[in-house]
Amino acid sequence: MRTLPLLPRRVMLGASLMLALPALATGQSQLYDAPPPPGSAWLRFINTLGVPVALRPDFSPARELGTDSDSRVGHYTVVERVAGRRLGISLMAAGQTGTASLSLEPGSFTTVLLHAAAATGIAATAVTDNADFNRARAKLGFYNAAPGCAVAELRLDPGGAPVFQGLAPLAVQTRAVTPVAASVVALCNGVALAPVALTTIEAGNSYSVWLMQPPGAAPFAFFAPDTLARRAS
Repeated sequence: MRTLPLLPRRVMLGASLMLALPALATGQSQLYDAPPPPGSAWLRFINTLGVPVALRPDFSPARELGTDSDSRVGHYTVVERVAGRRLGISLMAAGQTGTASLSLEPGSFTTVLLHAAAATGIAATAVTDNADFNRARAKLGFYNAAPGCAVAELRLDPGGAPVFQGLAPLAVQTRAVTPVAASVVALCNGVALAPVALTTIEAGNSYSVWLMQPPGAAPFAFFAPDTLARRAS
């Protein structure tokens, strides 16, 4: 089983997005107030391919991730007793298969990017979010989930002020932002994509902008809240 290194990234930028406050949405998951139980970690899977992916983890129920914006991004779920464990995953998509294993640090938030591999069909890269939380603000992450985008950027639109710069493939940068309504544009290798609206940002919550390029498709970006799976009481 292929062993995957965790790829930590921590980029805390100093400036805030200084725009008018929007009407706030309700019902978002409060990641700032959701530490996992002792010895546990939060984990989610993201489908960056052009076809649905079936996952069979050896530590949680099987699931499938689709190809639209709502179904590509999985919920964060709790994985218990992660210290010293190797977590196995079997993957299948359009007849191609893959396997992976990873380790998690207790208390961490980790995202597993499922993407194409040149020789083995499906690969998985684990990225740990090391950003500090601040319930008075919102957290914004920018994920370069497009292996073909050697350098990714995120800029305000209009104006072009940088939000994130120099992001390598299969990596993340994060920052705290003032809860605002804004429009941003992602750049893949210097080429600007369609603008993305950052809507319903609320203090105390966490959000991500995803840059993706499924095999054979043009790159695109979309915005989504980071959500927690509902836990049994």
